[in-house]
Amino acid sequence: MTEYLRGQIAKMANVNMETLRYYEELGLISTPLRSQAGYRLYSDEVLSRLVFIHNAKLCGFTLKEIKKALTKSESSGISIADFVTVVDKKMDRVRGEIAKQEIKLTAIADLRKNLLATDKHPGVQSTLEILKMDS
Repeated sequence: MTEYLRGQIAKMANVNMETLRYYEELGLISTPLRSQAGYRLYSDEVLSRLVFIHNAKLCGFTLKEIKKALTKSESSGISIADFVTVVDKKMDRVRGEIAKQEIKLTAIADLRKNLLATDKHPGVQSTLEILKMDS
């Protein structure tokens, strides 16, 4: 079994050393063994978990959701069907967020169009006056 010092595993997993301690506190990774000199020693299993956590975060999962999945997998296990359901729910939430951002983007584009128009919308003209901008 390979053992890594805190700095080594942090570098390999591309995380801050304080993040390791935080993940330990949250129970996302196990408390490491200690060397005779008192240094924390991390296993390959911890490295795999750190990679999993990183990838899950990239997919938008929160640390709370990640911990729930890890805890469930350790106790009763997670079926692929259950995992697909969780992934589908996350995808639906992301689609909802994208839809909200699209609405904002449309509003901003309309604002820009109105700012550049020679015959400005009364609401835009009012905004320019409030902001003390020349029309």
